[in-house]
Amino acid sequence: MKQFKSGLRLASALAVAASMFGAPAAWAFSGVEPFLGQWLGEGVTKSSGAMENVDFRGTDLDVQIYPKGAGGFIVSQREVLWSAGEEVQNSMTLVFEPTVQPGVFEAQSDCNPVSRVGCAWARIAGDTLTITMLSFQRADEANYRVYKRTLTDDGLELAYSHMVDDTVAESFEGFAVRQIN
Repeated sequence: MKQFKSGLRLASALAVAASMFGAPAAWAFSGVEPFLGQWLGEGVTKSSGAMENVDFRGTDLDVQIYPKGAGGFIVSQREVLWSAGEEVQNSMTLVFEPTVQPGVFEAQSDCNPVSRVGCAWARIAGDTLTITMLSFQRADEANYRVYKRTLTDDGLELAYSHMVDDTVAESFEGFAVRQIN
C-alpha cells in the first residue's frame, strides 16, 4: 500500500509539472485512452440498392484500438455481414497520429483521394471518437464514410454511414462490449 501511495504522489506531481511546464509528447494525454482495447459487438447494416431496394443484414464486429507512439493510436476493425445465409467479411486498419489541433488525428497514409482509403482523419469530442474517410472510386463519385464510436456506461455505441455523393448507400447501428484480456 505504501508503494501505491508513493506512486500516486509521483503521478500527481508529474501531472502538476506537466500542466505547469508542458508535457513531453510521449506523456501527453491524447483523449483516446478511454477507447483503447478490444470491443466485440453486433448490429444491423442497412444497404440501399440502385433500385431503392433495402437490404438489412446482421453484422458481427470486432474493433481493436491500441496506442501508437506519442499520442497516436491504431484502429483495426473486422466485420462479418450475414444475409440470406451468405457471409461477407471486411477489415481495415488505420494508424492515426496527433495533429496540432487538440483532439484531431490524421491517418498515416498518403491521403490519396483516389485510393481505397483516400483521406482519413479522426476526432475525439467528449465521449465520441469519429473517424471520417473521403475517397473517389470514380471521377464522378465521392465516397464519404463516417464511423462513430460513443462510450456509454455499458460499452460502446457504434454508428456508421456511407454516402455516395449525396445519397446514403449504407448505414449501421450496433453496440460493442470491451473484452477483458
